[in-house]
Amino acid sequence: MSPSAHRTGYARLAPLQARAILAALLATLIFCVAVTLSPLANSNLHRESSGPGDIALYRAEVDRIHAGEGYYQAAAAELTARGYPTRSVFNWRTPLPVWLLGKLPSIEWGKTLLGGLSLALMLLAFEAMASEEDNRIRRPVGCVLLLIGALLPTILGDLCVMPVLWGGVLIAISLCAFGVNRPAWGVASGVAALFVRELAMPYCLLAAGLAWRDRRRQECLWWTIGLAAWLVFFAWHWMQVSQWIPPDAKAHRESWIRFGGAGFVISTIQMNAYLLPLPQWVTAVYFVAGMVGFAGWQTSLGMRFGLAAALFVIAFAVVGQSFNQYWGSLIAPVFCFGVARCPASVYDLWKAASARQLPAESFDRPR
Repeated sequence: MSPSAHRTGYARLAPLQARAILAALLATLIFCVAVTLSPLANSNLHRESSGPGDIALYRAEVDRIHAGEGYYQAAAAELTARGYPTRSVFNWRTPLPVWLLGKLPSIEWGKTLLGGLSLALMLLAFEAMASEEDNRIRRPVGCVLLLIGALLPTILGDLCVMPVLWGGVLIAISLCAFGVNRPAWGVASGVAALFVRELAMPYCLLAAGLAWRDRRRQECLWWTIGLAAWLVFFAWHWMQVSQWIPPDAKAHRESWIRFGGAGFVISTIQMNAYLLPLPQWVTAVYFVAGMVGFAGWQTSLGMRFGLAAALFVIAFAVVGQSFNQYWGSLIAPVFCFGVARCPASVYDLWKAASARQLPAESFDRPR
C-alpha cells in the first residue's frame, strides 16, 4: 500500500480551496442543525401512535405462519384487521424474512440468525478497514464500536421481524465483501437484501453499474442473474397479492413522493441506538460527519460506500412519509463507516486550510 493511502482527498487541496470547503461545511452543519430545531424537523419517534405498529403486525404474521397459515393469508388478515392500506402492491411486504421466521421453531432462532449476520458484518468491517490501514486497528476498532449502535436493534425484543433491518445488515455485508476482495459474497448479499426489501434496489443498481464500468464481466453476469431472478420473484409476489386485494381496499391518502428534504433525511439517519435517545440536532452533526468522511475517503472501497450513502440520501430527500423514518435502518450500518473516517478527513482539511499560501510569482521562477 502506498504511503498516500492513509491520507484523505482533502490533503491535496490548496489552502484557499480547503478554506472554502471548511466554510461550506460549517454552513451545511449550521443549516442541518437549524432544520432539526425548526418546524422542518421530521421525527416519528414521539408522535402518538394510532395502533400497535409494524413490529406487532409482522410478529402477528409470524405467529400465524408458525400456526400453519400461508404468508399471504396471514398478511391479508392482519393488514385488514389493523386498518393498513392494502390497495397498492407496495403496501404488502415480500415474504422474506417474515415467512422464514414463521417457519423456524421460534422467533429466537431468527434473532440468532440476524445477530450472527450482524457479527459477521462487524468482522468483515474490521477486516475491510484494516486492509486499508496496513493492519492498524484504531480506525477499524472505531468503526466496529459505531456499528454496535446501528446493529443493536437486531437483537432487541421483536425487532428482528422488521425486513428493513435485515436489508441494512445485508447491504453493509455486501459493501464490506468487496473491501475484502470477495465479489461473489458481495453480489449474493446485495441480491439477498433486495429479496428481503425492495428498497435495496438503488444499491444493487449502483453495484451493477460499477461492475459494468470497470468491465468486470463475471460480476456483471452475477448481478444480471440476481436482478432477473428478483424481477421474476416480484412478479410472482404481485400475482399473489392481487388475489387478496378486495375491491374496497384502503389506500394511502398521500403519495410516497413527499420531498421531505433535509428534515426527513436526518430523521432516517437517527435510526441508531446511540442517536435515538439524544436530541435530533446530534444526529444532524452525525450526518454531516458521515458525509465529510465519505467525501474524503479516496479509495475504491471508500468510493463504493460514499456513492451508496449519497444515493440513499438523495432518494430519501424525495421519497418517504414521516412514518417511514424506520427506512433509515437500511443505511444505519453504512453511515458508521463514513463517521469513522471523519476525523482523518477533518484533520487533513484543517491542515490544508492552515498551510501557507505561496505567492503567485513563486510559480514563475525558473527551476
